Amino acid sequence: SAAAAVVPVVVGAAAAATLAAGCRARSNRRGQARRPLAPPPARGGLVVAKDGSSWGVTGYEGSSSVDTSGPLPFVKLTRGGDEAIVYLLGATVTSYKTDGTEWLAVRPDAKLDGSKPISGGLPFCFPQFGPGDIQQHGFARNLPWRLLEEPSENGVAVFELTDNEETRAMWPHAFRCEYRVELQEGRLATTFKVQNTSASDFNFQAALHSYYGVFNIDACKIKGSFAGASKIDKTQDPPKMCSGESDTVVINKFTEEIYKEVLPGSVVIEDPSKGELAIESGGGWRDVVIWNPYGDENMGADGFVCVESAELASVPLPPNGLWEATMDLVPKMNKYTKTTG
Repeated sequence: SAAAAVVPVVVGAAAAATLAAGCRARSNRRGQARRPLAPPPARGGLVVAKDGSSWGVTGYEGSSSVDTSGPLPFVKLTRGGDEAIVYLLGATVTSYKTDGTEWLAVRPDAKLDGSKPISGGLPFCFPQFGPGDIQQHGFARNLPWRLLEEPSENGVAVFELTDNEETRAMWPHAFRCEYRVELQEGRLATTFKVQNTSASDFNFQAALHSYYGVFNIDACKIKGSFAGASKIDKTQDPPKMCSGESDTVVINKFTEEIYKEVLPGSVVIEDPSKGELAIESGGGWRDVVIWNPYGDENMGADGFVCVESAELASVPLPPNGLWEATMDLVPKMNKYTKTTG
């Protein structure tokens, strides 16, 4: 497939000018014939690596626009009454609204000035989950990603992160990550790809440290294929290995639980105040992490729950190999839910 044009983004004073130039370039090309792109490869598993973005033009009308008015640039996607916000710092989705109802959460102690990763939305953990040889949860959430300009329109945004001197100092491997966020009918669809562009194998972990907004955590239920699954309770010291007791999890204390190999599949958050949110995970996502710092007012623990799609086993990736995982959010609002701004 033809390589997609790239809008390079640098967080700081140059960001607005750089992005504006890229947007003008796209506007100037609007009337030209578009180069055909290859259809997307099958979801899941290792597939043949492709140059540039793997997707072509969408078949519906939506909009994708870049906003550089604040400290950090972000992309706003719209489709009918739905909208999403994705910051280029960490390629972090911070908002997904359907008819005015917000389904994600950003913690009240989050920083949106680039001084630290964004604590909320759908931040990445890559190439490490949790503590380890490099910084907590890896570096993907700390770095500005590039916006791939050509496929980023009509309610779609595609981002890219590649190795550089900073990443190689922490993790000595060449790689390319690609993240696609798309507003589709009745859902927010995401696809995350990791490509090994080095000459030798490497291993990695990955997760979406997802924050979902709720009105009152005590009233919510998280439902999935948890009963009988291998469970790790990380609130115990040492962590307790056991089996899931029920397919329904409720939060009434500090919670940090890992359910191994319960994906691909769906996990549903039931919130009586607004409805249900189905988290449909496929491809390489295998595990679910449920986290809530119950009672922590500074973090706003009463208003969110983390239900994370993850691959916590070490994934071996050969040279030119491509790993892929998908995660879609499918909301179902209560009939009486009122829209909010």
